[in-house]
Amino acid sequence: MNTVVASLYSTRASGQFVVSSQRMWARLDARWFQILFLASFLALGAFGRDFALTGAQVLLTFGSALLTQAAWQWGLNLPGKRNWGGYLSALISSFGMCILVRAENAWVHPVLACAAMSSKYLIRGGPAACKSHLLNPANFAAFAAWAWLPGAWLSPGQWGSESLAALWFIALGGLVTQRVSRWDVSLAFLASWALLLGGRLWVLGYAWNPGGAMWLQQASNGAVLLFAFFMVSDPMTTPQRASVRIAYAVLVAVGAFVWQFVLFKPHGLIVVLFLASWTVPLWNWLWPMQRFQWRGGAAPPKTSTALVPPNANEFDNMVRTATPVRPVLGT
Repeated sequence: MNTVVASLYSTRASGQFVVSSQRMWARLDARWFQILFLASFLALGAFGRDFALTGAQVLLTFGSALLTQAAWQWGLNLPGKRNWGGYLSALISSFGMCILVRAENAWVHPVLACAAMSSKYLIRGGPAACKSHLLNPANFAAFAAWAWLPGAWLSPGQWGSESLAALWFIALGGLVTQRVSRWDVSLAFLASWALLLGGRLWVLGYAWNPGGAMWLQQASNGAVLLFAFFMVSDPMTTPQRASVRIAYAVLVAVGAFVWQFVLFKPHGLIVVLFLASWTVPLWNWLWPMQRFQWRGGAAPPKTSTALVPPNANEFDNMVRTATPVRPVLGT
């Protein structure tokens, strides 16, 4: 009898621990994962690739983004002005700008950070149910650096194409997009981009060697994976309906391919996403759906009933009705 009761108590405690862990994981804001992963990407580039980014530029970027975010939150007297949620977005955008943008002076990065964070409050649109800012701040900053600011350029290929780095990007990026329910966008974009690149090499008559290596480098380098998992899959600046955002991702891939390999212009992914972002309110108006919310926006995953422990009454009944197993003598 004691063995049965102890087993039941142990089972209940284990089940409660599993359920509690699952609920805590579901409530954790996905932006913490984005910050962790983008920080690792920045560190990989800074310490492993030694690209031209100074500590002063990094500090000025983060300082400008955070101060701009605070100025808008408090200046507009927003209900959540005392919450840290908005500052997470500022940190994520700062990491993206530091990863992508290079400059020969110290003022470019803080100016871009201020403009990018201000765009969240100044450039908004869409139907009432899913009205939001139109532009991904990091994408806006990258486009502005390339198109408008002197002495600035983009450095999207700093990680090379090593398979270990690619697997690291895929694993971490996949976790983030799964947390925000946008893995479909990333996969749709990557599949379309890989097919277009492969078709181009086939039309040009490349043999498998070196064509296969060229295709792998173009389809899975760090810049493409960063774009797929952390930019085109932004839940706030992509169409809200699942089927529509898949079509959106495919069109972005096609547009970027035409820009880069037909028109022979640089930075196709950054440019086409910037242009496509202005059409998102139309997509959401034609196919409306409730806007994603960072905290509590996506329903937490349902817990398997096999892991749910019995409630107090059920557990007490199990203990009272448990019958000890008596050994059978003489067998």
